[in-house]
Amino acid sequence: MKHELIKQIESIINQENADENEVIFQLKNLLYNNDFKKITPKDSVSLATLISEKLDEIKNPLVSELLIKSGIESLDRAIGGFSPGELVVVGGRPAMGKTQVLIYLSMRFSETIPVLFFSFDYSLSMLKDRYVSILAKIPTSRLMRGDLEPFEKEMILRNVEIKPDAHRIFINDSCSDSVSLLRAHCQKQIAENGIKVVIIDNLQLMSHPRFHHNRELEISYITRELKNIAREFNVCVIVSSQLSRECERRPGAKRPILSDLRDSGSIEQDADKVIFLYRPEYYRIEEFEDGICTSHVIELIVAKNRAGATGDIKLKYNIDFTVFEDFMEKPAGFYFEPNRMLEIDEPPF
Repeated sequence: MKHELIKQIESIINQENADENEVIFQLKNLLYNNDFKKITPKDSVSLATLISEKLDEIKNPLVSELLIKSGIESLDRAIGGFSPGELVVVGGRPAMGKTQVLIYLSMRFSETIPVLFFSFDYSLSMLKDRYVSILAKIPTSRLMRGDLEPFEKEMILRNVEIKPDAHRIFINDSCSDSVSLLRAHCQKQIAENGIKVVIIDNLQLMSHPRFHHNRELEISYITRELKNIAREFNVCVIVSSQLSRECERRPGAKRPILSDLRDSGSIEQDADKVIFLYRPEYYRIEEFEDGICTSHVIELIVAKNRAGATGDIKLKYNIDFTVFEDFMEKPAGFYFEPNRMLEIDEPPF
């Protein structure tokens, strides 16, 4: 065992393309595994054992609690929820709202479970403003500028509480240039704080020195490592991804498809779920194909789902406060609008 450990240490130290920080964290990770994990190969499991386990899960009504709910009813109903051990990709072109959706999801997840949020696009200061904006119902842009009236400051100080949920979100804005560093930090947070969901914004801002000469290989390596983190630590990893310009070159609605995922086909291959964000309003499209107005509506396109069906989910959003809610379409036929009562007392002309 001692000689094997020495060989592993020498292998890490002698890497040609690894920087000092990455070497240090790989060594820490190795020592952590040897001291606390005591890694042993898994035994093979018979099919009979697996079937028996599945039958027990079906009998056990608590099995559904293993799924991680987003808190968005229509999304949870469509995909069932997010599962530990899976890699979920949230894709979209710039200005579609990827970061806003991830921030909102992190807050909903934190109502029940601990969440680790890696931000490579926004600084801690900017994220701080976005989270407070949601709690205070003050536009993020005004918080960033400090453009607040005295009564608004008083309202924020009076209404914004540090609730238990806030103690279940852990935010980090480093690690973008080292997958090993990100992995080690995940391992530490999972051990110390019981993290169940790891959110990463965004994939295209991550890098690895070993593959700087080939972006496709680099992204392939990163997505495979993110998948490994999800499976080995039994957490759900959700990562945002940019899309290529191909969808904007297409005529018509410009809806994204799987081949639009940027830099590597491995993103589609490794992901268990792929969810695209689409705002036709951004492209000056005033109605969806079904005639619904696009104003303040975002569509979640579930383009890949290993655990179930694919499809589209519409959500209403308030871009000022980074808030999303289920889209309630008016039923066909007669419906009552309370403000129409005001017309009773009005003259006909």
